Amino acid sequence: MCSECANPACRARFDYQQGTFFRFRRPPRADGQPANTHSVQHFWLCGRCTETYYLEYVRKRGILLRSRLCAESTGDPPFIAVA
Repeated sequence: MCSECANPACRARFDYQQGTFFRFRRPPRADGQPANTHSVQHFWLCGRCTETYYLEYVRKRGILLRSRLCAESTGDPPFIAVA
């Protein structure tokens, strides 16, 4: 379960009453075997970070923290790897 904000620069303590909760399926294992189909990863962004960022899964890169502002202005947001 999430205990803090997924933004590496924030790490606010989890508060179920605010922020945004994300759920992603686990990617395939490194040895090529499929991941357990019921395995999911949970991430949470605090209320402050949700205003500026969102999380996205990108194949072969993992879970990325994306800027909402850059996505709106340029269409090509920068990212920070989260997991």
